[in-house]
Amino acid sequence: MNRFLLSLAAAILLKAAWAQAPARNTQDNGDCTGAIFITDSVYRTEHTVRGFGNKLEIKENSSDHKQWFEREHHTTWYKFRVPVKCNLTMDITPVNTTDDIDFIIFEGAIPGICDKIATKQVEPIRSNISRNDPSLGSRCGLSKDAPEDFVRSGVGASYSRSMEVEAGQLFYLVIDHQDPPRGGYEIRFHYDPPPPPPPVEEEKKEQQHLVINITDAKTGKPLGATLTIDGMQFDKVIEAKGKSTYEYDMDMYRNLKIGCTNKGYMFTTVRVKGNTEKLVTVDIQLAPISPGEKVVLDDIRFVGNEDKVMRQSEASLLLLLRFMQENPKVKIEVQGHVNGPTFKNKKEFIDLSTSRAKTVYDFLLVNDIDPERISYQGLGNSQMIYPEPKNKEQSEANRRVEVKVLGT
Repeated sequence: MNRFLLSLAAAILLKAAWAQAPARNTQDNGDCTGAIFITDSVYRTEHTVRGFGNKLEIKENSSDHKQWFEREHHTTWYKFRVPVKCNLTMDITPVNTTDDIDFIIFEGAIPGICDKIATKQVEPIRSNISRNDPSLGSRCGLSKDAPEDFVRSGVGASYSRSMEVEAGQLFYLVIDHQDPPRGGYEIRFHYDPPPPPPPVEEEKKEQQHLVINITDAKTGKPLGATLTIDGMQFDKVIEAKGKSTYEYDMDMYRNLKIGCTNKGYMFTTVRVKGNTEKLVTVDIQLAPISPGEKVVLDDIRFVGNEDKVMRQSEASLLLLLRFMQENPKVKIEVQGHVNGPTFKNKKEFIDLSTSRAKTVYDFLLVNDIDPERISYQGLGNSQMIYPEPKNKEQSEANRRVEVKVLGT
């Protein structure tokens, strides 16, 4: 059932990795003194420096020198600190695989380091000047498997040996393109072991107390019932069963949708608007099932012009399922509706509303409800709640499903 619900909830979002977003690089960043400080494990840039900046720090080296570029061509300087004692590896990945990237790394905690690099009083501790390898996506960097600290120009390994580093240690990284770069690149550092996650200070949120009372609509007597509560916890529907009174502690200002059903009774949904009251009391009355009774599932909502339900519909689908499970003799018709103001009820509307009704019908079948107890039909735009919707909420309300009781 959970997998089916997840497939229906098309709006669920996925999380993506975050990277430092740089400003546009300038000619100053082509010099050691203008080195860009990388503050995260991932750095991406689309704006590489053309030329060597304002000063040519690296020059007059032989073409077969392992440690040094022959000279700077199109160069950007960076500096970074390592957050933890670890074995440091690195990937530099160009956007355009025809770009040939070379790099040098210097120990950074040296007074006057930029002047000393220019006069070669500071030596590189890692470098890789080999030709790019398109089969690797032209990546280069540091690797645990690489045997050499320095790789000279020409055909050779794309990775130099990884480094054992201390927490807080500072390094300078200079990246050079021999030819004008065609695109940007990504720098990604890897730490083994990784730094521990930062401590999370739990904010003490003020709580409010929720009390839900369920009674028989005719007699007023307490009635044990099944609940679905959407909105109390993020991205989760709370279910409970068997009591006539439920109590919960929850964060302030929660917008709730509380669904309620019980054997022999029609199901219903009550909405509670978020507030800051210490005590929130909700009274729900359930009416007995009777043939011809109709319930609007106003929060089974659909993506416009599609039969895919939105994530917010999960609670109503669960409530409908529990109603059918607790009343095994009830037969229903699922009726689909669309939002089609100013249009006649054309075939496209009938087909779409039928498809939406069938989506709910299929959900019940997947969850083992006897098909003899369910039918469905599409009514197009013939019974819109808001014939002339004024806003998005009214348009969504027109895209609805209703359940009609045919027999008990």
